[in-house]
Amino acid sequence: MKIGVVSGFYPGRRFNSHVNHAAYCRTHGYYYIDASQPGQDTRRFFRKIEVIDQYLDLFDWLYWIDDDAYFTDFSKPLHSFLDLLNGEQMLICASPSTKKIFTKFSSGQFFLRNGPEAKEFLRAAKKVDLEYVKNQFWREDLGFFSNGDQDAFVYLTEAHPLFRENFIKIIDHNHFNNRDFEFVARPEEHFLVHFTGKTKIQAKHDFCARLGINKYIVPNAVLANMHVIEGDDGA
Repeated sequence: MKIGVVSGFYPGRRFNSHVNHAAYCRTHGYYYIDASQPGQDTRRFFRKIEVIDQYLDLFDWLYWIDDDAYFTDFSKPLHSFLDLLNGEQMLICASPSTKKIFTKFSSGQFFLRNGPEAKEFLRAAKKVDLEYVKNQFWREDLGFFSNGDQDAFVYLTEAHPLFRENFIKIIDHNHFNNRDFEFVARPEEHFLVHFTGKTKIQAKHDFCARLGINKYIVPNAVLANMHVIEGDDGA
């Protein structure tokens, strides 16, 4: 089974997470693509959909991870999460129950299986009119409207007959969508940390200081075998 991990942000780098992602993928033998380059879609967060569509055919499964998220438990392989599926094509985490702001799920990290259903999902997502979704469709029970790709995904899984059932599986946030304040003493307490909000860059610095870990959130033994150039690594 060929698994690819894709991430990126444009313009510029906000975080040094590409070092973390590359280190994790090297540890487990996954392919990693840092897609921090301009695309065609003028909508900032729809670049994610464009990137996934560009690289999906290279893999059996693609795992998207936002640039503000870091792997923290290097001992757990990504493919172990696929055992949670029962034929679904997409695996995604629910909104953290520890947060005040609720969303149906978080599109910051998810698995997508290469196949016709996934390709159609990406095509449909690109065409979603967010103004229509926000003003004519959105319901209070769907939670916070973020004006991004996440809302397009929610809309399709609610309104499109092909994606309402059996396409997506939503799992508890503790699988791969934990926030920094949920960690107590060690990065290995959860699989992944996702920094969100307006102060997330500072939150990332505070997280590393509080847990006594390096700024890449990579185990020192793994980092020792990587040549990282200081000054070209984001926050």
